[in-house]
Order: sequence, then structure tokens, then C-alpha cells
Amino acid sequence: MKLDPRLQRVIFWIRAHSTKLTILMMIVVLGIAGAALMEILKEIRIADIQAAFGKITTRQILLSVGLTALSFLILSFYDVLGLAAIGKPQPYWRALLGSFTAYNLSHNLGFAPVTGAAARWRAYRGTSLDAADIARLVVIAGVTFWLGIFLLLGLFLVLFPGALRVHDATMPYATQALIGAAVLAGIAGYLVACARQTGPLNILGWTLPVPTLRQALIQFALAATDIAVASAALLVLLPPETWHHYPDFLVAYVVAVVVALLAHAPGGIGVFEAVVLVTLPEVDKPSLVSALILYRLIYYWGPLLIAIALLGLNELRMMRRRGPVQEGDRDERISTDLPI
Repeated sequence: MKLDPRLQRVIFWIRAHSTKLTILMMIVVLGIAGAALMEILKEIRIADIQAAFGKITTRQILLSVGLTALSFLILSFYDVLGLAAIGKPQPYWRALLGSFTAYNLSHNLGFAPVTGAAARWRAYRGTSLDAADIARLVVIAGVTFWLGIFLLLGLFLVLFPGALRVHDATMPYATQALIGAAVLAGIAGYLVACARQTGPLNILGWTLPVPTLRQALIQFALAATDIAVASAALLVLLPPETWHHYPDFLVAYVVAVVVALLAHAPGGIGVFEAVVLVTLPEVDKPSLVSALILYRLIYYWGPLLIAIALLGLNELRMMRRRGPVQEGDRDERISTDLPI
């Protein structure tokens, strides 16, 4: 099929200016998010936010840090699962390094397929993985994450009336439940396809393994658990009397994550916070703002610094070796009880 010359010129122009267009889009998104946040926060006094910060206890902070560590530990098994699926398992420390650095860079910089692939490429350097393997790993990890998002969203839309709202406007439960049921039907279709799979997908000569039913169920369990734990790391920074709102809170968290990812703002900054604020009208706003600021430090910026340091140390390790890949680095296999 031959493209219209005018369309070809447009495509070539977009490719030639892709970097500038990406930066421009990020500036626009951040500007809109900033304006939205300013509007949401205009009635909240700085003194109230400072007072809310003072009420957050050391125990709550430590609990949030622990849940953050648990979330990244769970995320490491995305890579364990993906490496096993492509037939190239690695030592667990390597999977942990790859996932931890990839998710921290993608969480904070946006454009997860690109930043996540770049981090994994450096983390898995010196192994038997090539560029195509890294791409497959990124796809499998991304699919695992979205499966967890859709599973939780579908379940909560069906089980909890009024879960989707903006300020005081609530979606009718019939519409909400219909959306949730459609999401769960799609998940059921995915599981059936996995149960009936006969081999890998072949897309333009590029093969991608299709998970077995058991692997797909593990994907759902890992992703749903991770999202629940990551959201709890924010919830525990709120006043304990609000913790019983967890079902509503989890829906708000999932929606905020999805919107932030689609917006491609670096780390979803501004976008994530704005969505959480408008979808949780029952939570005290100063308390929610202070929790969101602290969560940004604990879940995003703190681990990012650790990830950069780990990548740097790995680069130094590789520079010191300066020799051919050692057999132990190629042939070590991860010992895991995952039934895949």
C-alpha cells in the first residue's frame, strides 16, 4: 500500500522533530497539571498542610517505607517471570537490579517502554540477553502491570457502587458495573486464549511468547498484589481514621496511575496528585496533600537515587572486568519456586 505523499511528508516531519515534540508535549502536560493543581489547592492554606505534616507519625513513615520496599520486591518477579518466559533466566540479583532500575527510571521520567528498556539494557549487560530479548522482557512486564490494573479496576467497579466519581459527581452504578463487567470479560477472554495457546505470537518476524494459563494467573497475582501494596504505601500516610476508605482509595489510585501514564508527564507529577485529589472528596484535603508530597519522596525520588547509584556501581563492576563474559555470568540460573 502506497501512502499519500502529503501523509509521508507529515510522518517524516514528525520523525525528524520527535524529540522536540516530546519535550513540548511534556511541557504542555505539566502546565495543564500545574494549573489544575493550583485550582484544586487554592482554598487550602499552607498552614493547614504544615499542620497535617506534623500529624504524620514516624511509625506511619516507616510503614510506608516498608510497603515501598515490598512493592519493589514484588516488581522484581515481573522480570523473573519474563526471563523464564523467554527461556533466559538469570541470577535473582540480576533480575532485581533490572526491575528496580527500570521501574524507578520509568516511574520518574515517563515513557516507560523507552526508559525501562534503556535501564534493563544496562542492567543485563554482560549476559546472554540481546536487544530483542530486552524488548520481549519489556512487553511481558508491561502486560503484567496492565493486567493487574484492569483486574483491580474491574473488580472494584462491580463490587463498590460510587467508586468512580469526581468531587461530588458519581457515576450511576449501572454504568459503572457495566464497565467493570466488560473489563472482567476481557480478562476472562485473555485467560481462555492463554489456556488454548499453541505457540508464540509472530508479529512481522518478531516472536513473543504467549503465557500458559498458569503463567497468566501468576501475572495477575503479582500485578494485583504490587498495586495493592504500592497504594497502601500512600494510604498509611493518611490519618488512621481514613484507612477504612481503602476500596474507594484503591480505585482512585488506579485511575490516577492510568491517567498519569497516559499523560507521559515525568513521574506523573502533578497529574497523579490532581486525579487523587478530585477522586477522594471525603478525605481531608490538607492531610491528603501532605501524604502525597511525602509519598512522592518515599516511593519515587528516594528509590530513584538508589537506582542511579546501583546502575553506577554495576557500570564500575563491568569496567573492572574488561574481559569476555564469564561463564558464571552467562550460565547461572535463578532458583525459584514459581510454577512456570
